[in-house]
Amino acid sequence: MSSAPDIGPNSGPTTGIVIGVGHAERQDDGVGPYVARGLCRRGLPAVVHEGEGTGLLDQWESRPACIVVDALSDAAAPGTMRVFTDFDHPGFARAAFVHSTHRLGVPEAVALGRALGRLPRRLVVIGITGTAFGFGSGLSAPVAVAAEQLIDRLAAAENAFGDDALAGLVPS
Repeated sequence: MSSAPDIGPNSGPTTGIVIGVGHAERQDDGVGPYVARGLCRRGLPAVVHEGEGTGLLDQWESRPACIVVDALSDAAAPGTMRVFTDFDHPGFARAAFVHSTHRLGVPEAVALGRALGRLPRRLVVIGITGTAFGFGSGLSAPVAVAAEQLIDRLAAAENAFGDDALAGLVPS
């Protein structure tokens, strides 16, 4: 499946964008699309990306800022949000994004974008630790709570792509 077109208003190459990565039919793996659709309902530019990681380069290219939201599988409690801006950090690795159904996931897309000079000026990856990744729709309770908190935080911030919107989340 490929990337969906922009589903948020006021979205264009001069605005920032939130990209929700994942599959809604894989339980907590659907947290990215859940957040993107929630932000769109609140008037923020967002897109759902269910395709190969290389497609992320097209989504964020020429954008001044981008927030990517994806599910994590790590030792943290379900629903924990981790913010990545240091893409050399050991926690930002394929191992944490093990439930990707693609050969190239978010970490590989970031590495490729960096190598090709195709990253936005500001890129933030927010990982939400999941607990259920089997087939089926719906998020687990702690992931749903975290997703709603993230939607509220980004929608309420004066600048959804600024540091104020991300303050208080677990930095990585």
